[in-house]
Amino acid sequence: MDYKEYCTSTYNYIFEQKYLEDLAGRTSQNAQVASERKAQHEAILYTFETAIPEYSSSASITKIWNAIYRAHLLRKVNITDIDDLDEGVVDAIISGAQSWKKCSGHVFEEYVVRATRDRLSAYNIRLVLQKELTQMIGDGLISNDESDQIPEIAHSDNFDIYAVVNVNGNNVVFGCVQAKTSIRDRVGRDRDFSSEVMNKNFWSAAVVLDGTYLAMPKFEKMVNGGGTTQYSENGWHGMYVLSDAASNDRIYEDKDLHFLVEDARQAAEKFTSARQRFTRYWQALHQ
Repeated sequence: MDYKEYCTSTYNYIFEQKYLEDLAGRTSQNAQVASERKAQHEAILYTFETAIPEYSSSASITKIWNAIYRAHLLRKVNITDIDDLDEGVVDAIISGAQSWKKCSGHVFEEYVVRATRDRLSAYNIRLVLQKELTQMIGDGLISNDESDQIPEIAHSDNFDIYAVVNVNGNNVVFGCVQAKTSIRDRVGRDRDFSSEVMNKNFWSAAVVLDGTYLAMPKFEKMVNGGGTTQYSENGWHGMYVLSDAASNDRIYEDKDLHFLVEDARQAAEKFTSARQRFTRYWQALHQ
């Protein structure tokens, strides 16, 4: 089967399985809504994780992602013929698009964490979601100096993922990561937040699924700097793009997130050995 058929069949199979498993015979509307949310999250994530190694050599990762979006909408709408289109179906389409927007961003964040976990563990580094960092802070498992204001950064919702390195048994947050399905989403605000943490000598990275907009000079300069008036300085230490972008200075075509893993290693070393020189101009070395 091609990637579209795979994404549709796999999404539907996993959704049905996880939905019934979580619902566990409950019949209330609240239970059904909660189980649907959990099931669609698992269905999107599993389908994406398994489709990439199987189909990314013949279809872009953006196309794979969009095929899963289509499968999600079709499940929400539940029609097979355009003649069935009516007001109720239109409402279902709108509902499906809204639920995708709410769910898909969290799925992509979790994908980035899971896709890099084993490789980063070799360097005593882990990427953690915001909720995981908040839990670690509450459990007293973060050893940054108070001046770093890690609880405030975590509470701000300005970043989706945090990079933590274990140094002699102490967990230290050294990086802040923004995970976006498209470069256009809130990118102006995100760049400002990134600049703030780089000025505090943290590693700032962005991971983007669809890099199509990076072909436009405005967006390229938002990352790399070089603008004559606006965006004269780089906006991130690095931006790692899974699909539809070519490597260019601090923009890295990074389908398997190899550069993200390698740059996290270099950033952790710099942060722990010479943080005062870990400025916004720092850039990882690639051979």
